[in-house]
Amino acid sequence: MKGSRELAIVLASVLIQSLLGVFLGHYFDQRIFMAAGYVVGSGGDPYKPIVLVGVFSNPLLNGLVPTIGYPPPWALLLGLIYRLSYGVIQDVFIYNFALKIPLIVANVAMAYLVRNILLNLQADAKKAEAAWLFLLFNPFVILTTSAWGQIDAVAVLFCLASFYTLTKGKTKQSAFLLAVSVVVKPVALALIPLPLLFSERLGSKKNLIFSAVFVAVFFMFMLIPFALLGWIIPISSGELSSRFGMFGGLTVFSLAELIQGSPMIPASLWFMGFLWVPALLIGYYFVHRNPPRSTNDLFAKAIGLVLVFFLTRSWLSEPNLNLLLPLMLVAVALGKVNKRSLHLFWIIPLVFMVFNLAVPQLFFLVYPSVLNSLAQFDLQFGTVRLVARFAVAVLWTLLGWTMAVKMLRVNKEKALGKP
Repeated sequence: MKGSRELAIVLASVLIQSLLGVFLGHYFDQRIFMAAGYVVGSGGDPYKPIVLVGVFSNPLLNGLVPTIGYPPPWALLLGLIYRLSYGVIQDVFIYNFALKIPLIVANVAMAYLVRNILLNLQADAKKAEAAWLFLLFNPFVILTTSAWGQIDAVAVLFCLASFYTLTKGKTKQSAFLLAVSVVVKPVALALIPLPLLFSERLGSKKNLIFSAVFVAVFFMFMLIPFALLGWIIPISSGELSSRFGMFGGLTVFSLAELIQGSPMIPASLWFMGFLWVPALLIGYYFVHRNPPRSTNDLFAKAIGLVLVFFLTRSWLSEPNLNLLLPLMLVAVALGKVNKRSLHLFWIIPLVFMVFNLAVPQLFFLVYPSVLNSLAQFDLQFGTVRLVARFAVAVLWTLLGWTMAVKMLRVNKEKALGKP
């Protein structure tokens, strides 16, 4: 009976995600993924300028489309999905749903992984079950993954699996999984050095093995596809500018759009796009002084470092928070973070999505004139919207720094739960 109940719950989550996955998709991201899938599936280079003419019926899927901004593995998967879906049945909604299948699978797998981690850490079974249900049905998680189309959930799944296998002493597997996470999408970039501190000595044999495997896998997935397929490596100034040359998202730097009317970082302030580098160095200084020696402390330090990374970036997209929520669920179940804080960490960004106009953009496939409607709305209420968006970002920033300091101050004697 318990097994049938669990299956029914999972199927309900899959059904909800699938229905949203068919019809919704973020205008900016999903358009890029659809275009990249078509280009790769047709034998082209997704890192060259993409111009679609008469490929898809939706008017917003034609014209100049930005190139994909992620490493080759995801582009290759997009090409395969295109060949198996739109290449067989030329229906844009079937193609849209097919692109969401890896995200739905990742969400379900993440729910089970978090539950298993908690049960292995001897957390209360009811709390482990609550964490499982949270990831299966949380509206923020679903909207930013299977509805939006962003791929953070896949990268986060590999990252969390890496940390879990690390605590089990499986060094090579952990390094492999973390490298795969980063080459899918480098959302966990801030956590790459952390496993090296989960050892008694920084220069230990385990750390050398971890580093060697990570570097080998990273470069294999990152560079070999470019060499074999003849794709252009995207290292132009324009590509770098799009990553580190913009203010905005869920950060206090979104004030720039109010002041200067543009999210672009002025040339004289280029360094603002790299504030996260010294911030992380400072964060790791504190972690190095008091390194994690238990599984639970490892997760606490990971929360703190992720927050330092997110809070000092010049641009932070809402889907990136899917890295933070599973880590916090572990902390909540083990009594280090209260439920109120956990819920604020997803409710505030959900409100931000509304003021950031991310929610209406999800309807671009079923309502192609949505962009015109949003432009008309901004003509009347644009300033008010930007002020409200900034206020929400400030609130989340204050909450984030409070939690970051708390997590980085956790010591071995007060680590989460049992060692």
